[in-house]
Amino acid sequence: MFERFEPSARQAITDARDEARRAGKDRIGSEHVLLGLLAQPGAAADALTDAGLTLPALRSRVPARSGRSLDAEALASLGIDLDAVRRATDAAFGPGALDQAHRPRRRQLPMADDTKRTLTGAVRYAHQHGEREITSGHLLIGILDQPDNGARALLTETGTDLQALRADVQRRLSTAT
Repeated sequence: MFERFEPSARQAITDARDEARRAGKDRIGSEHVLLGLLAQPGAAADALTDAGLTLPALRSRVPARSGRSLDAEALASLGIDLDAVRRATDAAFGPGALDQAHRPRRRQLPMADDTKRTLTGAVRYAHQHGEREITSGHLLIGILDQPDNGARALLTETGTDLQALRADVQRRLSTAT
């Protein structure tokens, strides 16, 4: 499937995988794809930047490690001092060793359902417009055309006008051909 993706769109998906890992997730969500799109040059990054979004600002809003983090309060109720455990682990295995133990070890991360729908929507949009290659703009349209996903929630949280963003991406796609 990715052979039809232009290089920057393909790299955005690779960056999305890295973003998911950075957040300690075991799946690549559409919010990670959004971050990947912002990191790569193209219609999507241009439109997102013109909408006032930056990679550091969006990245700070992506939740990290839900359901897998160590809960200091719960451990304390069992008589375990998480800070003491962290210091001992860092001393024995190096800084951050306890946090790294929660990261998935697989090279490939599976895609969440909303990411699969994003890819399907991007391919569909490109096909409907007679375009053979999938670009970053198509991926952003794939995100925006879904009624409910992590990336749309993130954009809404930042106050981004989704209709204006979609119109901007469509304009950029039409002038690129």
